[in-house]
Amino acid sequence: MEAWLEWHLGDTRRKIAQVEQQARVVHGYITEQERKAGRPVGVTIHVADCDRIQHPVAALDATKAQYALLKDSGFNHACEHCRPDVALGITKPES
Repeated sequence: MEAWLEWHLGDTRRKIAQVEQQARVVHGYITEQERKAGRPVGVTIHVADCDRIQHPVAALDATKAQYALLKDSGFNHACEHCRPDVALGITKPES
């Protein structure tokens, strides 16, 4: 009985770790490199659960995603579908 309970406890801990990992990913952001003729032309930043991600490159937390969108907005841009800029509270200046 003790061995079975230990196994059950270990199994439960593994499942909790999996759920926590999934929650971290869903609440994060993903970069996707854009290429033309094999050369990098930009990076699209997505909310991690965006269904338009085809070639994920790296995971970012909110601070890094916000920095990327604000620091180099000519190269990094927000996905038009999942709008991480809106989720991060970034507004475009009106022209």
